[in-house]
Amino acid sequence: MNQKATVANWLASGLGEIVLNIPPTVYPPREDSSLLDQVIAEMGSGQNKRLLEIGCGSGAITIAAAKRGWNVNACDINPLAVAATRGNAAANGFDLDMQIKEGGPGYFGQWMPEEGVDVIAWNLPYIEPDPRNSLGPMEDSALIGDHQSTHLLQAIQSNPTLLNEEGVILFLHSSNQIGEAIGSEWRRNGWATRNVCHKVIGDERLTVIACWRPFEGASSKRLPTCQSTNDEIFSLGMIQQGTFVSTDQQVSGRGYSGREWFNSTEGLMGSWALSVNSINQSPEFIQMAATIAILDSLSATLDWGLPSHSWSHVARLEEIGVRVKWPNDIWLRQEDAFGKLCGVLVEGKTQGENVQLVLGIGMNRKPIANLDQTAGWATLTPYSFEELLPIIHASISSLLEVHPRVAELNKEDVLNTIYAAMRCGLSEGRPTAYGLDDNGGLRTKNGLVTSTHDIDWVWD
Repeated sequence: MNQKATVANWLASGLGEIVLNIPPTVYPPREDSSLLDQVIAEMGSGQNKRLLEIGCGSGAITIAAAKRGWNVNACDINPLAVAATRGNAAANGFDLDMQIKEGGPGYFGQWMPEEGVDVIAWNLPYIEPDPRNSLGPMEDSALIGDHQSTHLLQAIQSNPTLLNEEGVILFLHSSNQIGEAIGSEWRRNGWATRNVCHKVIGDERLTVIACWRPFEGASSKRLPTCQSTNDEIFSLGMIQQGTFVSTDQQVSGRGYSGREWFNSTEGLMGSWALSVNSINQSPEFIQMAATIAILDSLSATLDWGLPSHSWSHVARLEEIGVRVKWPNDIWLRQEDAFGKLCGVLVEGKTQGENVQLVLGIGMNRKPIANLDQTAGWATLTPYSFEELLPIIHASISSLLEVHPRVAELNKEDVLNTIYAAMRCGLSEGRPTAYGLDDNGGLRTKNGLVTSTHDIDWVWD
């Protein structure tokens, strides 16, 4: 017996109910649709900016975006979904027939809009088909897929004008293995990624992840030698966030609390200009976020989940000996490799009403000759400096760039991740420490420590 279409009253974020006619073979709006719609709603009025929804289903998100003033396009590989979206759009007062197309990334059809878009929204397939109620091969393909975001990545690489400047891609994904791989894959390809919203339903975590081109328009240069890359950034005055300077040789490099920084052959010695708005959290927050960015970069090269996307992903780095030594050093503790791998330094300078903020990172590719207790990333990954730098650049952007369409990182998430990354180190050194306070201070048996001047840490 043929099933009939159902009528649903779907509650769009801040808009009230939208009436939808949903054929039996079309994916209906659920909690995942509402979560993705919430993120789009938080961007505010579309003001005729362009939005593309991939996998539009019944048209719920497409119609809600149109109501908020977005110039919308949509596509779906299911022809019945295309028909449903067109019909529901018309019933809600929008003539979108020419803007809703059959097809999608990795599939057939002329699904790309003729003009670039500012937002791409895609509720990625993640639901296992129910064998007791199969929808058929065409409809089932809209329920679960294998790394489908890769098809969009390839499409943008071939057609870079698809996404406008300052454009952002919003993926909704599940906490399954395919979902967790999205951030790592896009980061390896030089894209910034950030979790912006999540919801736990039963034993499943639904997450909206934003992807964008890191620090668009920012310049970079590499110097054969300089006094300090941080000083080079300061000398440029008020410049665009993401401006980057690196060098082969620092004459007067410095680390945390004024300590001397030693040069690393084939390693990274570089500095980024940050937005003054990055300081809204605290200097300690920036330092912790930058440390997580390095952990992310290592994880991405290993095709592992990103710690910034879930603190639980730190565990795999712990297994191979990666340790975060409070407050800003990354060490490697292996049987045949023991030493400091990376250091992070955040500095600020105020001149009148102008505030400059600079992030400096020194990271070894190999242990430094004639210097005890140093390690290099070559022990963990074969990536060269040239291969690793775009990933680090994207990771710095992911954690610290102030983007007009992407919500800032949640401070609690950063603290949870940095504590997870420190937990092994805290149990492997002296004096005894057992956690962090809300500002990143170290809790010890002798009280709260906020400066390395107040503690003499040694590894057991």
